[in-house]
Amino acid sequence: MSLLLVSCVFIFSCSDTDKNGKVLSTTSSGEIKVSADETFMSIVDAEKQVFEVTYPKAQIHVTYKPETEVFNDFLNDSAILIVASRELNEQELAYFKKIQITTRSSRIATDAVTFVINKSNPDSNITVDQIKELLKGEITSWGNLNPKSKLGKIIPVFDNKSSSTVRYLTELAGMEKLETSDMYAFKSNEEVIDYVSKTPNAIGIIGVNWISDRDDSSAITFKNNITVMGVKAEKGEKGDDSFYQPYQAYIATGQYALTRSVYTISREPRTGLATGFASFIAGDKGQRIILKSGLVPTMAPIRIVEFK
Repeated sequence: MSLLLVSCVFIFSCSDTDKNGKVLSTTSSGEIKVSADETFMSIVDAEKQVFEVTYPKAQIHVTYKPETEVFNDFLNDSAILIVASRELNEQELAYFKKIQITTRSSRIATDAVTFVINKSNPDSNITVDQIKELLKGEITSWGNLNPKSKLGKIIPVFDNKSSSTVRYLTELAGMEKLETSDMYAFKSNEEVIDYVSKTPNAIGIIGVNWISDRDDSSAITFKNNITVMGVKAEKGEKGDDSFYQPYQAYIATGQYALTRSVYTISREPRTGLATGFASFIAGDKGQRIILKSGLVPTMAPIRIVEFK
């Protein structure tokens, strides 16, 4: 009788379902809720689709939100895993320490914040100093950038007032709060691109994966209905010798000035599906998906070839 009991326990422990037939949470099965920065929607969607095809017993429910809401989901346990462009701050880390929950962060990619303009606009270059002046309201017209321009007032547009892009710009300009009275906020990066493509004097601010050509398997071309601006770094910084567009090579070498890291952050109490999905993104297949999206993967090797 005792031998039979031991045998039954062993068989149950090796099963991927509980006694009610519900799929258990392992690194390749179960269900989890993930909250992701909407800036990275196309990337996370691609990662999720490939992961679920590879592991049919896994169900990953992803919601896409502005950065502020993503971290709120993580703090109130509405999401066990998040994808964001910053790590937990000191206040957030202190909260998790207080409630005795261990969090795990993994850097998965380098993203670029890009400036895009209408195809008819000839002023396709901008310096970091000019970007700061634009954000502070010191530059208000295209004439400030180019005295010959006839486009008039600059209309800056971005995705959401609570987005990671706005936070990045605020920190870049050294401001406590971005003055958005003369700026337009939309609900998505796609809306920003659409508006810029129809508005000659607009300037859009979005993540690089939204302007990478999805039909280009090498991710070295941008969408053809807008112009991606070249950016020149501040004097003394890498990339101050010329204007660089956010191609992967320039992001990888640091010559493109406006870059930021992308992370997965988990609060999973034990090794389960959140760990498995985060590991997949950081692994070979996941990093190749990131490479194709236009971002620079953290783990995969990058080969830069110079054409003359």
